[in-house]
Amino acid sequence: MTREKNKKKYAVVGNWNEMHIVQKMGVQEKNVIESNRINELLNHIVAGDILCVPTVVSFAIGAYDLFCKMQYLANHGVEFRSGGEKYLNFSSVNPLSLGTVEILRNFASREKAFAEWIKQSKLPDEAKTQLIGRICAESLTDIALVFGNNGIRKKGN
Repeated sequence: MTREKNKKKYAVVGNWNEMHIVQKMGVQEKNVIESNRINELLNHIVAGDILCVPTVVSFAIGAYDLFCKMQYLANHGVEFRSGGEKYLNFSSVNPLSLGTVEILRNFASREKAFAEWIKQSKLPDEAKTQLIGRICAESLTDIALVFGNNGIRKKGN
């Protein structure tokens, strides 16, 4: 049995229509959860396991959230695989390049700074919440565009 077969694969999907993507990645249906239950999985997953997502948009609510989750996984020895952004795949053997980490950190810090600026504004609270949500969603979409592989396989992935 290879090392790959000994690893447990889990997946997070934004909705059940994405199930076919993670199944192609080798995840059994019993190990798939919706993104609103991510904390349950993060408390359960252990070093050596693999977390698969159809795309980072299914996994996080914004650039800062994505950066924090990816840091958490890397620090706990959990491999990460995205079906849509293969250039963001990492493991303890093949970590993200420093350049990629810096790009993600920059996206996250800009998003966080903008959200803080909005919180300090004189906009009504409801408008602040909606605007911050939109900024987070758009910055995550930008990350998906920057790192989308468009069918190109990165060597080693």
